Amino acid sequence: MLRSVYLKSVRDRLLGVSVGVVALFLTAWMGLWAYGSVDDADTYFASLPDAYVDLLGITRESGTAGLMMSMMFGFMGAFVLGGLAISMGASSIAGEERDGTMNVLATIPRSRARLHTSKVFAYLTLLVGGSIAASASYWVAAQLVGADISSLDLAAATAHLTTVLLVYGTLAFAIGAATGNRAMASGIATGFLIISFLGAGLLPLVNGWGDAAKIFPWYYIDGASPLVDGPDWAQLGVLTVVWAVVLAWGAWAFERRDLRSGGATGSLGDRLRSNPRMAAMMDKVRGSGSARSLSAKALSDKQGVALLAAYGLFFLTILMGPMFNALADTIGDVVSSMPDALLAMVGFADYSTPTGWYHGEVLSITGPAIFAIVTIGTGVALATEEKRRTIAVLLSAPVSRLRVAGAKLVALGELTVLCGVLLFAGIWLGSVIGGLGMDVSNIAAAAALQAGLGLVFGAAAFAAAGLTGSSSGAAWVGTGVALGGWAINTFVGVNPDLEWLTRLSPFHWAVGNYPLDNGMNWGGLAALLVASGVLVVVGLLGYRRRDLRG
Repeated sequence: MLRSVYLKSVRDRLLGVSVGVVALFLTAWMGLWAYGSVDDADTYFASLPDAYVDLLGITRESGTAGLMMSMMFGFMGAFVLGGLAISMGASSIAGEERDGTMNVLATIPRSRARLHTSKVFAYLTLLVGGSIAASASYWVAAQLVGADISSLDLAAATAHLTTVLLVYGTLAFAIGAATGNRAMASGIATGFLIISFLGAGLLPLVNGWGDAAKIFPWYYIDGASPLVDGPDWAQLGVLTVVWAVVLAWGAWAFERRDLRSGGATGSLGDRLRSNPRMAAMMDKVRGSGSARSLSAKALSDKQGVALLAAYGLFFLTILMGPMFNALADTIGDVVSSMPDALLAMVGFADYSTPTGWYHGEVLSITGPAIFAIVTIGTGVALATEEKRRTIAVLLSAPVSRLRVAGAKLVALGELTVLCGVLLFAGIWLGSVIGGLGMDVSNIAAAAALQAGLGLVFGAAAFAAAGLTGSSSGAAWVGTGVALGGWAINTFVGVNPDLEWLTRLSPFHWAVGNYPLDNGMNWGGLAALLVASGVLVVVGLLGYRRRDLRG
């Protein structure tokens, strides 16, 4: 134990924040390098109408470098740092209870209020420091490639982004402190972030609904164009009051509840078995103490967040159908008037068609993000058993390491298939309700390829978990594959001379063939499955041969 709870909390999360900052730096450098090597890219950008430049929230003088900065603050950086904000917030107190370390902290002669305060200051240090470091890395990336971003106010953009992310992060922190349930805290805050992202991005496109976007915190990341116009102190002040009040509520609730220690939180299956009406049926489902029950346990351990994410994706894709009809005329006009070069650089699909709308909003962004949440969280399960020191209990039964690992793989496969089925059902229902007439076989192909993409993310996390036994390291490996693959496919592909590099990205094989338009890419599906298989074998070999922790 370090000298203080504050230092211990910073130490525990510093590696994850550092990896996130490095990943964002590499993404910014890659994008600036790729955009800067496209002939006449700045000339195309200079030809855009003022309305489009204002929409991006940058200056015309900043050119494609400014476009990259807008994407880093308003999309890529916001999601990576937002994920860190929610993960760290949910784990700050609820994670200590889940891991059984809260009882150790509680033995220190300090009050709950002081413990909560130490956790809050550690959290603020990590998130604010990580956001500042990420913005500084964008400036370094621009200097390395010789891009001019002197007309942009990076400090103001950092202040807006950090303040908005504190709203989401402190919500997770407060729910975790109030309930001791890390999964609930993470799930609610993540759902709120995704809804905010979609609401802030889509509502301004609907006539008469532009002001409604202002109810979502995400709007204030770039709603006042801080990269160009500097900070809006009124917006920052209101948002600061919001997250401070949320933290205060969490502290009040934390003082008044009983604390948990270790595995006090039961799974959904355990809660159903406690109901007399459901007990008999759940016992049948549970089965006997065999390898099959190991799979059931592995599935039960991850079903909370996974089901929330999967069904959230299902309902979202249903809504996308009617939403397209509401936005079709506006989006069509915007897309038809923008130069093809700009559309290629930012990776936009043809939003004027139903298939392009779903491709851009679901298959390229939201779908992979949801699959990553589910599959990476499941893929690290081997290392999680070691972190919680429950692996010794599992292996004390007459089962081998490979059977335990195989059970985790079964859970990974089942949850991946579930997400794929719900994605197919959601897009199909959205098409039917909206009268979009999308081809059912093409929808099935797109869902299968998304499942294959998610399987690669999960298999990468599984391989790292099997080799290292570190759950945080495994999670970052899976996240790195997802972020790196997205960045390569999005940014490197804009340069015709470098387009061949996109074949290194799993996104290329999953969405590069536009499956909603062209149907199944069997070669792409095979590439995703082979890559997943290789990663799984690596993880199994590593897990079988190394010493286990805990």
